[in-house]
Amino acid sequence: MTAQPWGAYADISATMNAMSVAAPPDVRGNAEVRLLAALMRAKDLDDVNEAAITALLSATNADRAAILRFDEDGVMRFKAWRGLSPEYRDAVTGHTPWRPGTRNAQPIAVTDVSREATLRDFAKIFERESIGALAFIPLEIDGGVFGKFMLYYSEPHEFNAEELALAQAIASHVALATGHKRLEAAARHLTAIIDNSDDAILSKDLNGVITTWNEGAVRIFGYTAAEAVGEPISMLASPERMEEMRNILDRIRRGERVEPYDTIRRRKDGQTIDVSISVSPLRNAAGEITGASEITRDISGRKRAEGERARLLAGERQARKVAELLNRVGPMLAAELDLEKLVQAVTDVATELVGAEFGSFFHNVVNEKGESYMLYTLSGAPREAFAKFPMPRNTALFGPTFRGEDVVRCEDVTKDPRYGNNPPYDGMPKGHLPVRSYLAASVVSRGEVLGGLFFGHSVPGKFTENHEAIIRGVAAQAAIAMDNARLFEQAQWVQNELKQSNEELRRVNQDLETFAYSASHDLNEPLRTIALSAELLERTAANRLDKDGAKLVSMIRHGIRRMESLTRDLLAYTAATKHEESGPPGANAGQALAGVLENLNGPLEESGAVVTQTALPVVAMHESRLAQVLQNLVGNALKYRGAEAPRVHVSASERDGWCVVSISDNGIGIEPKFADSIFELFKRLHTRDEYPGTGIGLPICQRIVERYGGRIWLEKSVPGEGSTFCFSVPIARQ
Repeated sequence: MTAQPWGAYADISATMNAMSVAAPPDVRGNAEVRLLAALMRAKDLDDVNEAAITALLSATNADRAAILRFDEDGVMRFKAWRGLSPEYRDAVTGHTPWRPGTRNAQPIAVTDVSREATLRDFAKIFERESIGALAFIPLEIDGGVFGKFMLYYSEPHEFNAEELALAQAIASHVALATGHKRLEAAARHLTAIIDNSDDAILSKDLNGVITTWNEGAVRIFGYTAAEAVGEPISMLASPERMEEMRNILDRIRRGERVEPYDTIRRRKDGQTIDVSISVSPLRNAAGEITGASEITRDISGRKRAEGERARLLAGERQARKVAELLNRVGPMLAAELDLEKLVQAVTDVATELVGAEFGSFFHNVVNEKGESYMLYTLSGAPREAFAKFPMPRNTALFGPTFRGEDVVRCEDVTKDPRYGNNPPYDGMPKGHLPVRSYLAASVVSRGEVLGGLFFGHSVPGKFTENHEAIIRGVAAQAAIAMDNARLFEQAQWVQNELKQSNEELRRVNQDLETFAYSASHDLNEPLRTIALSAELLERTAANRLDKDGAKLVSMIRHGIRRMESLTRDLLAYTAATKHEESGPPGANAGQALAGVLENLNGPLEESGAVVTQTALPVVAMHESRLAQVLQNLVGNALKYRGAEAPRVHVSASERDGWCVVSISDNGIGIEPKFADSIFELFKRLHTRDEYPGTGIGLPICQRIVERYGGRIWLEKSVPGEGSTFCFSVPIARQ
């Protein structure tokens, strides 16, 4: 776009021409002529500033000069100068007697700066800069003061009216030239914006004839400026939008405001594009409307994005609807644990959700013998409709579903290339339900194909991608529900088996307890007889028995004591799992330990043992059972001692609602490899001559602790240094 000549600049030229003819060759005239000539040659504001400084210094008695202008922040700053140091410029930057936009400002002359009170703050810089007098000359245009000239004198100076008038005249010319250069710069800037805009910016007259055309219009519509200027704007309208253009021009003529609007325009190649248009009226100097400017933006990409967004939103809404539907169906299916009822519910629900006329669910069933066979359910059709037909085969159409592949959907199954190629029917058997629209999905759980859902409709094109999504979701829900139902059936079977096993175990344990009790009770009578006989033999024949005979009697008596201990411990072991009849469990472990230590008073004194303890809680055990466990463990600590006097420590800690009781000693210790076997019945690590016992104590402890849901274990042990046994039982609830 080409800028029009500026009227004020012509006035300067006329003034210069008049002065060159009429003005006398005096100083003022020569200075103004030279200034105007320099301003005519000036290319930018820097040239204007230099011309102004030169004119001021040649037309006045000043030895230095400067020109300053307000910046965007309203601060007066130096733009050109002669003979001024950087220190001075920094010191006085921002000082001005006028605010931006002041009108009718007059020059201010200071004949002696040392006597001017308002400039007292600058006295030192004036002295260093050798400034004795100065003058402020305003630069002013229609908008008011926008800058100033400064004249500087080394000595105090008396200003005359002619000198100030000449400086003011130079200021007027420079102000006009500065405004002109600013307008030129703004016009160039505007032209650059228009030419580099991505939008089409054009103008037209009131007849709709194009008058200007920028590069953005070339890019959008494909017409060059030479091809477009002078042509009717209607060449850009699509056929159905011709009336729209006429209506817009009519509104512009009437002076009505036209809001930005979206429409369709036609390119040079005939392609139509979506655009957004802003229209504004163009007025002449008299304010009359002469045409309109138009800014057109190509929004095809935005429209495509909006269309895609709308499609995605619709898809999202549909997906949400399907998800909500499946979320309602899922719990209903998951709640049904009867497999036969479940598969019928799946068939009915899925048939309704996809809008099928009829549906079926063919699924595999495994009986108690592990034999597999196929069953099916129907919805929307009586079972008799399939009674005469065999089960579906692994054909090209059915195969993908039975193999667990993706959903199969046919707009018209009779036109599908996979249809009708399998003898003996080569299509639907006679009397088969009429199927045109076809939809099928596999029901797969953990890689196993449980069956297939099949749906049909007598009208083609009934099933859509949305129905695919629905049936895919139903199949997934069905797989989970069927898995749950099968697991429930298996769990029921396992539970029944476990119940039978527990009942059998209970009978065996009862028989074992009866046998153990009977055996120990029945053994006691012959043991007493043997013991009495051995004692009588020892009394009556003691003098007649030789050394071997006496040894034999001693062995008999020792064997009797072992048998008595064994039967006693065997009875204790069988009784360890019997229920106490003394109410709910709850024992103070501290009190139970005190009773145990009292019972073990003899062994404690004999061995010189020291037993220490921490605070012990109330646990969910019967006190007699707890005492039995503690007595076994503390008794073992005393029995399996080393050379030193036994030191036993009993402590307790809480772990996740359980009380863990620890019994530590400094005894002979246990090899780690025996940590589990020591809890086996009759397991001994030493001979009876080394340490007496039957090997039943720890198994008894284990049976008692497990009876209350806990466990017992060897926490740590170092041979020769001692052991720590722990057992856990529930903490008693208050």
